[in-house]
This record gives sequence, C-alpha cells and structure tokens, in this order.
Amino acid sequence: MQIMNNVYQVLGGAYANIANIFAVKTDNGLVLIDSAETEEEYKQILENMRYWGLEKYPISYVLLSHKHLNHIGNAYRFREMGAKIVAGVRDADAVEKGIITEICDYAPFPKKKQYVPCPVDIKVKDGDSIKAGNLCFEVTEVPGHTDGSVFYRLELEGKVIYFTGDVLNVAPDCTGATLGWEGGIDYNRDIFFDSIRRFSKFECDIILPGHYQLCLQDGSRIMNDAYRAALEEWRQPSVVME
Repeated sequence: MQIMNNVYQVLGGAYANIANIFAVKTDNGLVLIDSAETEEEYKQILENMRYWGLEKYPISYVLLSHKHLNHIGNAYRFREMGAKIVAGVRDADAVEKGIITEICDYAPFPKKKQYVPCPVDIKVKDGDSIKAGNLCFEVTEVPGHTDGSVFYRLELEGKVIYFTGDVLNVAPDCTGATLGWEGGIDYNRDIFFDSIRRFSKFECDIILPGHYQLCLQDGSRIMNDAYRAALEEWRQPSVVME
C-alpha cells in the first residue's frame, strides 16, 4: 500500500498481518523499517514489494526499531540479500546472539521459538543518522519498551515522519495514542515515562508505528496525547518535585 510518494506499507493490518513493515524508496535503493518474523511474512513482504514495482530496487538498509522477535526474525534473510542491518546499540546484542529471553514477547516465561541470529552492521545511538541515498533517517533513543528501542525520523516532501516501532501506537481513527505493550522482560515503566515525556514535545506530521493504525496528519497531537495517557494510566506527576 502506497502511503505517500516513495513510502509504502509492505506488511501490516491491510495485509491481514499484525506487524507493520514499511519500505522507503531512495535514489540508491530501498530502506525497510523492521523485518517481521516468519518465512511466510518474508515472502509476503517480497510479494507486496513486487506488486508496487519495488523488486527492481536493492534493499540497502533494514532499520530495526527494537529487538522483539516479531520485528527482527527476518533480518538475517534481508542481510543475505545485501542489506545492512541497523539496530539500537542497547538492543543489538540480542539481535546478534539470539538471547531468547530478550527477543520473545512471552514474559515471564518465554516460549522457545526458532531465531537465526543476525549480525548488526550499524549500532546506533541518540543523535546518530543513517544516510541512505538522498534521504537521512535520524535516530532518537526511546528506551522503556525495550532497553534499546529507537525512533527513526525522516523528512520527506515537507513532512516530518516518525517510525515509532512499539513505543507509540495510534488509537483507532487517530483519536489519540495508546501506550506500547508492557509485557517484555526488560520493560521499564519509569524509563518509558521519561521517553514519552521527551517525545511528547516533538514536531511530527506522520506516525508510522510497528502495529495497528497509521497516523497521516497531526502527529504532534498523537505524541502529546501519549504523555496524557501515561499520566492518566500510570498516575505519574506532570512535574517532578524537588
């Protein structure tokens, strides 16, 4: 599904799949955001790319939002195709070593699921950027959902796009925000709250999350609403008292 010029959704709810995978076309190939998990999903991504005429472009990078299995399971397949794998520095070890209790979404008793460890070519931290052809993806660390969760910021055609992984979800009909899943073994609510408070002030037009609803306008309002949701659901003080 084409979202805007040069930005496509190649897996997700529109394709009867829970994981949102995005492809961005640059003048030097494609950038994928996340990889999904299974071989079936991998084949569907390739099929959808063929439908949109993207198969003729090489995949230059796969930008992983975080280390949970349903986002990284096919990373090794895309690396075998020639893509460079990018991950947050604090999640990269799990991607590379396949630490099963860190990459599975079944805490506190993770199921043993097959995972092929994948080398991470570029380990990014806050303030880093990935230059892909004529485009630049800026990295913001947003720990809490996992230790090394990251946002990727892209400016395209005068719009600010954030790929948010599982840190920020969009409520149905873009009415607000919902908070990321809390079941991971390294989930940390206090750190997560600090991340939410930080990004609530970001200027944003479009939010492309790891699951569910997309937000194609007024993304700043959604980001700010995540802070409101955290305050209400977690009863955090809006001002830290000395």
